Amino acid sequence: MKKILILILGSICIGCSSTKDITATPAQIEALNEMIRIKEFQIESRWAYPLVTNSLSSVANSGLLPPGSSVNNIDLIGNANYFKMIKDSISMYLPYYGERRISGNYNSTDTAIKYNGKPGDIEIEENKTYQIRFSAKSDGDGYDVEITIFPNLSSRIVVSSMYRTTISYKGEVSKLSLETKDAITDN
Repeated sequence: MKKILILILGSICIGCSSTKDITATPAQIEALNEMIRIKEFQIESRWAYPLVTNSLSSVANSGLLPPGSSVNNIDLIGNANYFKMIKDSISMYLPYYGERRISGNYNSTDTAIKYNGKPGDIEIEENKTYQIRFSAKSDGDGYDVEITIFPNLSSRIVVSSMYRTTISYKGEVSKLSLETKDAITDN
């Protein structure tokens, strides 16, 4: 019963956070349209929302989550994370919290979702928000990624994996720096 209550409360919290006001200033809308048009932007996530499982609940109960975090809402401040797009190249590093359905690489201490390269087809749709979708393979795993970018420059990234439970991230969109552009195009 306690697990069901936690799941229901977590769903309500996530649902309420997604209904926040997404109004934007004309300057934000113009900046976003330009970043999407030239396909050059970056996202830094502030929160991770893993799928709540028994294993993740055990981790939370042991006190291993960062301060201010709960089993379904993990604070990423101080953790390296990014999603960067320049033209048709993607570079992402997103910390992963959740369950693996099959074992990963041996001697691997970095369980993050990582990708650097040019994914197959990148779809971009506009309908009050921007929806970006692509599939990618990295380190023996396959990812389906869907990004929603709101007019106020906030974002939501959902990553579905072949071997891991689904996780989503909430963050902010900004312009790429010149150093970032050079680093991505050199890969």
